[in-house]
Amino acid sequence: MQNKRANLAALTTYTIFGFTFLATRLALDHTNASMLLAVRFSISFICMSALLLIGVVKVSYKGKPILKLLALGFCQPIAYFIMETLGIQYTNSSFAGIIISLIPIAATLLSIVILKEKVAASKFFWIFCSIAGVSLLSYLQGSTGAVQIKGIIFMLLAVLSASLFTILSRSTAEDFTAFERTYIMICMGSAVFVSFAAIKNGSSFMPRFIDIFTEPYAILPILYLSIVASIGAFLCLNYATNYLEVSKVTSYTNIQPVISLFAGVVFLGEPLSYIHFIACAMILAGVYMVTKKE
Repeated sequence: MQNKRANLAALTTYTIFGFTFLATRLALDHTNASMLLAVRFSISFICMSALLLIGVVKVSYKGKPILKLLALGFCQPIAYFIMETLGIQYTNSSFAGIIISLIPIAATLLSIVILKEKVAASKFFWIFCSIAGVSLLSYLQGSTGAVQIKGIIFMLLAVLSASLFTILSRSTAEDFTAFERTYIMICMGSAVFVSFAAIKNGSSFMPRFIDIFTEPYAILPILYLSIVASIGAFLCLNYATNYLEVSKVTSYTNIQPVISLFAGVVFLGEPLSYIHFIACAMILAGVYMVTKKE
């Protein structure tokens, strides 16, 4: 039962993440990227802190390996968000999508070395099948823009950050609850992104921060990013790592582009062809074969 719940939690995580691209695009029509991250993680921090204050949940960090937890929070969301943003800036969305799809491979290899997890050789074939599907989807996007060396480096660092996060989440599962891990992540993300936005926007920081809440078409996507994606998805992800091997958890990563594709078709009227369905079938087949019980 726990295994089924964990798989459902992982599936829920990356389904939620699949809609973040749409939500981010809508929100960025009303603010800039630094302000969006500041508001997003501020709301997340306030909501999770409120749950603690009213006694809905409790946390206990005393006598536990806090340095591991801080490393987890650094990898995700801080390092990953920064590296991915810079990577996309110096490459293009198609190339970035292909590189990000390498997370299952990188995380699985690290789990074998660090956590001594055993992974059947056949699983790698299906991971590559899923990566091939993501690559095909990325190619169909037809992005333009030069791919620079520094952009490739940033994207690879994003893959490393996401992979190490999954490793750390699984290795700290015995000491910290999913809420405790997620709360530290949100606290660290809020502190870093609010500070960065305050420095970048200067004296206009507070007016812009407040103005976002007066934009009716911005607040819904921001609440989705803050509550559903930052809190809900990360809670589900940290729960999933309690019971699933790293290779299984990260295999769900490649569901994101499938969800993003259909979100774009339904809400933005983007085109859809039979080749898109082939790519999606490759991705889903790969995910299913990696995560199915042997």
